[in-house]
Amino acid sequence: MVRRIVFTGGPGSGKTTVIEKVKQVYTNQGYKVIVIDETATYLINMGIRPFGEQAVSMIDFQELVLKLQLAKEDIVDRAVSMLDDDKTIIIYDRGAIDNSAYVNEEEFKEVMARLNRVHSFGELMNKYDLVINLVSRKDFYTTENNKARSEDVEKALELGKTTLKSWMGHKRLKIVLPKDEMNDKINEVLNIINDLLNIKQVKRQAKYAVLLDKTDFKRIIEQGRAMHITQTYLESPTNIEKRLRKIEFNDSVNYIFSVYKIMEDGTKLYVSEKTLEELEYEAFMEFKDKAYDSINKVRYYFDYQGQYFYLDVFDDMKDIGILEINIGENDQVLIPDFVEVLGLVTDDLSFYNKNIAKRDGRKLAKK
Repeated sequence: MVRRIVFTGGPGSGKTTVIEKVKQVYTNQGYKVIVIDETATYLINMGIRPFGEQAVSMIDFQELVLKLQLAKEDIVDRAVSMLDDDKTIIIYDRGAIDNSAYVNEEEFKEVMARLNRVHSFGELMNKYDLVINLVSRKDFYTTENNKARSEDVEKALELGKTTLKSWMGHKRLKIVLPKDEMNDKINEVLNIINDLLNIKQVKRQAKYAVLLDKTDFKRIIEQGRAMHITQTYLESPTNIEKRLRKIEFNDSVNYIFSVYKIMEDGTKLYVSEKTLEELEYEAFMEFKDKAYDSINKVRYYFDYQGQYFYLDVFDDMKDIGILEINIGENDQVLIPDFVEVLGLVTDDLSFYNKNIAKRDGRKLAKK
C-alpha cells in the first residue's frame, strides 16, 4: 500500500533534518521511500521569486508553485504505479495546501481556477494520508541552511501559525511541538508514522460535553477552520458501520464514504475510505438506514498547545456540543481554556453520533 505523508510547518522547523532521518529509517525497514522536494524553494533558487528585483506577484508565484507541485506529484504517482512494490512511502516537503498560507482565501481560489484541474480545496487536502506539522521555535530559526529563505524570525513564526491553520480540517493532522533535542522530535515523528503504517488502525477518541454558550468561538475561529458536515448512516451488519459524509467548506463540497468495523469494546477499526463524485454520493443515499436521521453539524477544527481538537455543534442541539481529540494510550489531554467542558463522555453512548441520529430522540439535555 502506498502512503502519502506531508511534512509542513514554518520556516526553520527542522523539516529537512527530519525528512532525511525518516527516509533513512524506513528505507532500512524495506520501504521504497520517495521524497518530493519543496517546490517554492526550487523555483526561488532558479530565480523565479515573489520578492526582490524582477519579482512576480505573490498570486502569480503561487500559481507557478501549485502547477509544478501537482505535476511532480503526478509524475511520482505514475512512477509508483510502475513499481512492483506494495511498501512505498511518498514524502512531500510541503503539500499543495501550503500554498494557501501565502495568499488570502479569495486569491487561492483564483490560483486553483487558473490551473483548470483542481475542483476544490478539499480535493487538494484529501490527496494525502497524513500531515505532520513541525512547529518552529524562535531560538532555532536560521537562514543559513536555506538561501531561498527571506523571512525574519517573527515573520517565520507567523507563517508557521498560518500554515498550520491552512491544514485544519485534515483528518490526520499531527502537530509536533519544538524539542530541546532534535532526536526527541524525530522520535515523535517516527511514532506518528508507525501508527499510520500499522495495519490495525483503531480509532481512539476522548470526548467531552461542552457548554456552548460559555465557549469562546471567536478564539476557536481565529486559529482554526469551520466546515459543515451532513453525516448519513447506511444499511450495514451490526458489527460494521458504513457512513456517508457531505463536507462543505471554502466554497467546495466533498463526498466521503467510510467503513469501520465495530470491535467488542466499542472501538472502531478503520477498514476503508473513498472520495466520491456527487452522482455516486446520491446513489449511495438510496441505501440510507431508515432507522437514523442524517446528522447536520458544524465542525470546528483548532489546535491548543500542540493538540488537534474538533468541536461539533449540531443543528438540533443548541446547548451542548461535543469536543473530541484522537489520543494515544498514554496521552494527557490539555483542555483549552476557552472551552467550557461539562465532563468526559467518552463512554457515554448517548453522545455517540450514531445514537444522536436515532429517530427516537436526538437531543441531549443540558446536564
